[in-house]
Amino acid sequence: MIHIPTTMRPGVFTDLRVHAAAACGMYRGIAAVARTVSGEPGEATLVRDPAQAAVFGTDSALYEMIKALLEAGASQIYAIPAGEDYTAAFAAAERLPVYLLVCDGGADVLAAHISACCENGRERIGLLAVSDPAAAAAAAGTLNHPHIAVICDGGDDTHVTAAAFAAAVARFGASGSLNGLPVRSAGGSGGTLTAAQAEMLLAAGAIPFEVCGGEAVCVRAVTSCTKDADGEPDAAFRDLSTVLAVDEVLDTVRRAVKARLRGCKNNAATRESIASQITVELEAMRARGILDSYRPPVVAAHPQDSAVCVATLGIRVAPEISQIVLRAEITV
Repeated sequence: MIHIPTTMRPGVFTDLRVHAAAACGMYRGIAAVARTVSGEPGEATLVRDPAQAAVFGTDSALYEMIKALLEAGASQIYAIPAGEDYTAAFAAAERLPVYLLVCDGGADVLAAHISACCENGRERIGLLAVSDPAAAAAAAGTLNHPHIAVICDGGDDTHVTAAAFAAAVARFGASGSLNGLPVRSAGGSGGTLTAAQAEMLLAAGAIPFEVCGGEAVCVRAVTSCTKDADGEPDAAFRDLSTVLAVDEVLDTVRRAVKARLRGCKNNAATRESIASQITVELEAMRARGILDSYRPPVVAAHPQDSAVCVATLGIRVAPEISQIVLRAEITV
């Protein structure tokens, strides 16, 4: 809300707000989907102030999520009221320039939405808030999706924790560490996960949050993807940081080579230029610590269609350290 000057004297006045921006390098947007007291289901609203979200009801989950995102410094937040089955809300989110989507329900519709976006080159991360540990573990097992994380703190306002975590993911992106990160004050959340529940959630592919020093702390940022297509245990995309890194590489390279589509011929000079540009982008991400290593990209014309240029790249994502084992040999 813009404040009106208290004086009637003519002049130019400043209405300034300073806050830490939480925005990832990809789409700089977060969409919050939740049921509300009022508001048209499936209608997205760009929110910059808590007062704008008050129209959904100040006691609604969506208002509390928007408030948490703003307090965490998130920018470009879209609020979407959900209907009974969340279908209209996720349909509205398809058109939005967002990378993170945090919601309080609609797991099946969320999975379909995230899969469709990823298949069309618009990678997104879905964050699903589930309060009950057993239900969270079951949801993660059913979803089994590398781009969906299930948030559980065992409290009464897990949706607020999920929103605060979404802002943290946007702020740190693929470059930062989310393990052990405090995301919000734990006052009033009632989160009381036991050590056994936290272990159970991690094994199932859900992110447990425990109270430490009065704050809700992410134990370890994992995705719900714990099995491969054959149902066998697979840890390739277990850590959320791995998925964030892969998404950032794909998005960065896509944007870098997109300019080559205009007016360029599929000849040796153009292909060499594309390879050089990709190398520059990969080296920049290696310097930032996102990549551990990469192979020089190979760019060639498609053997069956000369109008298609194929760029092949191999990368090794720098894994996030989650445990350190001290091996001591002691002589007495």
